[in-house]
Amino acid sequence: MDPYIRDALLLLSLFFFFFFSAVVVADEEEARALIEFKKGISSDPSGRVFGSWNQPGAGSAVCGSWYGVACDAAGGVVAVDLARLGLVGDLKFSTLAPLARLQNLSLAGNALTGRLVPALGGVSSLRRLDLSANQFYGPIPGRITELWGLTYLNLSWNNLSQGFPAGIRNLQQLRVLDLRSNGLWGDIGTLLSELRNIDYVDLSSNDFTGNLLVDAENLTGLGNTVKYLNLSNNKLSGGFFSNDAIPAFKNLESLDVSNNQLSGELPSFDSVFSLRVFRAVANKLHGSVPGALLASTLHLSELDFSGNGFTGNVRDITSTSLKFLNLSSNMLSGLLPSSIGVCISVDFSNNNISGGLSVMQSWEPTLAIIDLSSNSLSGNYPEASQLQNLTSIRLRNNSLVGSLPSTLGNYPELSIIDLSLNRLSGPVLPGLFTSLTLISLNLSGNQFSGIIPLQSSHSTESLVLPSYSHLESLDLSNNLLIGPLPPEIGNMQRLKLLILRNNTLSGELPSELSKLGTLEILDLSMNHFRGRIPDMPQSGLNVFNVSYNDLSGTIPETLQRFPSTAFYPGNNLLVSPNGMTSGSNGEGGDSHHHMKYSVRIASIVGSIGAVMLILFALMALYVIRTQELCGKNRFRDQATGMEVKLGRFGRRKIFKSSKDTPATNSMSFSNDHLLTSATRSVAAHKELLTEAVECGYSDHRTESTVNNVLQNHPATCTTGERSSPGSPLGSSPHLIDLGVSEQSVMLDVYSPDRLAGELFFLDNSLIFTAEELSRAPAEVLGRSSHGTSYKATLDSGHILTVKWLRVGLVKIKKEFAKEAKRIGTIKHPNIIPWRAYYWGPREQERLIISDYVNGDSLALYLYESTPRRYSRLSVSQRLKIAIDVARSLYYLHNEKGLAHGSLKPTNILLTGPDLTARLTDYSLHRLTTQGGTAEHILNLGALGYRAPELQSASKPFPSFKADVYAFGVILMELLTRRSAGDIISGQTGAVDLTDWVQMCNREGRGTDCFDRDITGLEECPRVMDELLAVSLRCILPVNERPNIRTVFQDLCAITM
Repeated sequence: MDPYIRDALLLLSLFFFFFFSAVVVADEEEARALIEFKKGISSDPSGRVFGSWNQPGAGSAVCGSWYGVACDAAGGVVAVDLARLGLVGDLKFSTLAPLARLQNLSLAGNALTGRLVPALGGVSSLRRLDLSANQFYGPIPGRITELWGLTYLNLSWNNLSQGFPAGIRNLQQLRVLDLRSNGLWGDIGTLLSELRNIDYVDLSSNDFTGNLLVDAENLTGLGNTVKYLNLSNNKLSGGFFSNDAIPAFKNLESLDVSNNQLSGELPSFDSVFSLRVFRAVANKLHGSVPGALLASTLHLSELDFSGNGFTGNVRDITSTSLKFLNLSSNMLSGLLPSSIGVCISVDFSNNNISGGLSVMQSWEPTLAIIDLSSNSLSGNYPEASQLQNLTSIRLRNNSLVGSLPSTLGNYPELSIIDLSLNRLSGPVLPGLFTSLTLISLNLSGNQFSGIIPLQSSHSTESLVLPSYSHLESLDLSNNLLIGPLPPEIGNMQRLKLLILRNNTLSGELPSELSKLGTLEILDLSMNHFRGRIPDMPQSGLNVFNVSYNDLSGTIPETLQRFPSTAFYPGNNLLVSPNGMTSGSNGEGGDSHHHMKYSVRIASIVGSIGAVMLILFALMALYVIRTQELCGKNRFRDQATGMEVKLGRFGRRKIFKSSKDTPATNSMSFSNDHLLTSATRSVAAHKELLTEAVECGYSDHRTESTVNNVLQNHPATCTTGERSSPGSPLGSSPHLIDLGVSEQSVMLDVYSPDRLAGELFFLDNSLIFTAEELSRAPAEVLGRSSHGTSYKATLDSGHILTVKWLRVGLVKIKKEFAKEAKRIGTIKHPNIIPWRAYYWGPREQERLIISDYVNGDSLALYLYESTPRRYSRLSVSQRLKIAIDVARSLYYLHNEKGLAHGSLKPTNILLTGPDLTARLTDYSLHRLTTQGGTAEHILNLGALGYRAPELQSASKPFPSFKADVYAFGVILMELLTRRSAGDIISGQTGAVDLTDWVQMCNREGRGTDCFDRDITGLEECPRVMDELLAVSLRCILPVNERPNIRTVFQDLCAITM
């Protein structure tokens, strides 16, 4: 053999030997790295990882045998895909560093946790990284911007925090960036300016701030390529993209900026020809809707501007591509457009559109969903027979009149009809009950008359229901219907809701009701039904009411679980199994029962009154003496500069009083409002005792004792008037002015020392230091059961409200921080948001910080005594306040999953010339211990706002339904201008507010309880009656009480 050939073969052999040896070593090293990575997985429900990722033998490969692992031709690991396996564990990403050829890492859809360490940025071969839908936390490591080859990055649905690291412009190959549903923050304009060559960007549901007024030249890197941009559910504010910047988005197809605080007018949008979807729900945008968005020049298919402040007319829609249009909850006016193009769904609800519905006859037959509820529409319902694709029609809360056209019952696809709260009349269309597609029918609150048109021996036409009706919800309440309830009702086998209350229906209840096995709500109250109540299915029925009828016999066993209010008043001959008969529910029995009850109450009240008079005299002397001692020991000679030392801080600070010795007055705090001495009730005596105990520190205490009191209870005792728990001072941002000669003392409280704890910001739009907060001059606003509130002015002039929480009230730091951050995400125009919280080194240093809002509490407007600073609230103002509060509760309950927990007039501020209601002191129970929560609920009970179910609970905790109860009480206060804790003398004895209102309503004299200042107004009877009905529903037993969504809708349906 030629020696040259022999040498070449030898060299080639050596090459292959070392090459394959290196491959084997690399394979083993990568296998060991994956084994280390697997150690972080604690649970593998499918067993696919634990069952295949085993320690390999020498030289063996992981490819083909290890689940989710893929390799290249040389045997190197290029992909690890463990998505959606239900894995649990705390991963160490640093173990993946040896995977030098890894291009795809997907762990999406598991329950994995851990921090994203900088070592992840060292896997420079990565092209695709998907860690979505896990529980990873901490900041995004800065080294992630070193993954220059990355094309897909999905970190959505985790618990990541802080901002996106600088240098994202280095990721020139990145095409998809999905960071939604984390806790990331930073300036949105800066981040958008950094993005380059990207197609898909989703930053929704984070805490990004800033505005969208980004210069056009800074958007070119993003605008040239981006097709999908989602910035919804952040904290954006200020202006929208300008007219100059919009043309930069040359390929934009979908834009979503919903649920922010963006304001101003929109640009023209006449050059974004690629735009298909545009959503800007729940912002503060105003002006007119850009005409180009509704015209044929663009190819838009979906436009949702609901929940803004757009004005003007709704233009004719000439677009040939727009399918879904939602302009609801704005301030649009004028007439309905004569053309809606080829829209499938149109929602103009909750505006001020007027005129008739005749234009519907010219609308295209493509239309399937129409919602024109809560406008000012009038006239008749038109034929509109061309709308053969109609599936849903909602015209609730307008002023429509006349009878319904027969075509309404002939639409072949119609499944939802809501024509409630209009003035429609005539018979109910029989065709509505023979439809094979109708699921929900609501004709309540109209003037329909005649019988329910099912088959009946009294009707001239025989209508047979289909053997399998799809109807699930039927509401014909508050009409003028007569006759019996036909037995054919039993054919509606899928019925879940049946409400026929407040008609003139009569006859016996058909036994076929027992066939309705899916029924959940049945209300037949306020009719003239007689005879026995048939057995009802026991399983799903949650709400049942047959009160105010003429039923007799015994309540069936299947219905005995419902409260007595489900059967009485009315039904005098109906016997309950526990012995309650008509004698205790009819008029005579009721009167006799109340007479005995009144005698008993009178005896008790008389005895208590005698004792209270004695105690009051003694306590009055004690309070006077205590106040004198408080003044002498604490604030004497302050006008001449005497200093008060606070024991723990070792340096002196001054409490400046605006008046040396305030004049005495004849007023005390009771049940959240001021009462003159002539109108004090037993509750007022109780409140006075509470005040005396809280302020009654003995003058024989040493200075160190006084210092300790001030240390633990800042500004607890002062000269002049101060807040008692639950008084209007407790939440109002202003102390109450007691008149010319009765000035309240304003304390300039200079913080006693430098705050040495931690200040955590929940809103980065305003930054200040703990030291700056320490030296901020402050005024005491008041006290509540949660703590003391101050008005503090920073060096910059910005004014804050600082709530100093009571000692021993709050949870441990970790739980406190978690709940505070959750509450800190609340942002709603009717709720005052939190800015920060402070956690100090001592137990008494727990602060909640929010913006100071210039306004006064609802309590002041309702109960301030003469001389008055406030004009009486009109009917329309009271209705608006009720709607504002209900709207904010709806947001808390449904958007944030949080109960308010302390709803009362002192925690409702009325701001601005239009008296916009804004909630304060919300969800504080989330920060407190069980003991602190129970104590607060006990205080709410004393004030009259505690739901009955909380009284009997072993561990009471605020709930959504408890909020609804408190809201119902507030509605009664708005109607009556009486306090929830007032003891009212009536014909049947002394009762509280809720019992009194219920009693007046039962006796048919509901108007007797209305505020006399407004009972003479023309709009009073209808509006006040409807408000009264809502308030009574709110205080029903918990299993009958509506949720806040229903209450809010009912209030919005009330028109002036």
